[in-house]
Amino acid sequence: MTFIEDRVRQIEGKYTHLVQNLLVLHMTEETFRLVLFLNGGTSLRVAERWREGALMRYSYYWLDADEGLKIGWDNAPHHEQLENFPHHKHIGGQTDRVPSYEVCLEDVMRVLEKEISSSPS
Repeated sequence: MTFIEDRVRQIEGKYTHLVQNLLVLHMTEETFRLVLFLNGGTSLRVAERWREGALMRYSYYWLDADEGLKIGWDNAPHHEQLENFPHHKHIGGQTDRVPSYEVCLEDVMRVLEKEISSSPS
């Protein structure tokens, strides 16, 4: 099993309490793209690129049931003016950018876990 295959299986196993379904969109030796269909009708678009066991690039976009952006986290190096560059998040739209301290899927899933568990059913 490759590192990426193992990473996807780890995600699938670790977040069964939050994820109703996991869809693999793309997978290579260094990258993958997934859709996590979450409890409550939202989804998380996940993309990671790894090199020699280190996370190089990521994007995690949390969408509402109508596929509108709730929060999107990524480390694309295009907002140099933000504290904690290149890590940033988009809240409610691509134009509202703020620094982010959630810099991996595990950080993001902790945020989502709190949000999903506190949302009315």
